[in-house]
Amino acid sequence: MATTNASTQTKAHDKVDQAAEAAHKGVDSAAQAAERSEEQIRQVANQISDQAHKISDQAKAQSERVSTAVSSYTQENPVKSVGIAFLAGAVVAGFLCSKRK
Repeated sequence: MATTNASTQTKAHDKVDQAAEAAHKGVDSAAQAAERSEEQIRQVANQISDQAHKISDQAKAQSERVSTAVSSYTQENPVKSVGIAFLAGAVVAGFLCSKRK
């Protein structure tokens, strides 16, 4: 009976060792997958950041072009510019007054 107990204990230890090894493999696989995912997320974040910087630079350049064009138009046509500004102000004032009623 002692050999049966020893045999059963040996089998139990073997099963526990197998389960522990399987668990370690699972944890290692999960860690590797997490590392790959993290690297992919970093790459995507860098790409998005690069694109955002390009868009920002393009918007800034466009804004500067529009500002230059408006400044040039204002200098070349000061009377028209004042008239346009007056009309724009009158339209906005008209909308604000009509909403109060």
